[in-house]
Amino acid sequence: MKTFLMLILAAALLTPSWSVAHPGHDHKLMGTISSIDKNKVVVKTTEGKDMTFEITPLTTFKRGKNKGAAADLKAGMRVVVNIGDGVEPLKAKDVQYSAGTTTAQQ
Repeated sequence: MKTFLMLILAAALLTPSWSVAHPGHDHKLMGTISSIDKNKVVVKTTEGKDMTFEITPLTTFKRGKNKGAAADLKAGMRVVVNIGDGVEPLKAKDVQYSAGTTTAQQ
């Protein structure tokens, strides 16, 4: 019996495990808008990396707790963007911002 359990334990430890991504897990992008060109928005993340995402017809906008619009977005504005599965090209599912979130341009 002890040998049988050891064999099962050894088989479990030696069998390659498959890592599974979290299905349905949306990724968030937080930072400050660097530039906007038509439907492409560049954000400098809180880690200092430039990331570009696309605004699509399905993208929703939230200004605080109210409905917002793509026209509200401006360089220097802080945003939180739901980029879905995070696969490039990044497409925004929703963009959240508040009225007083612009920062001084450097």
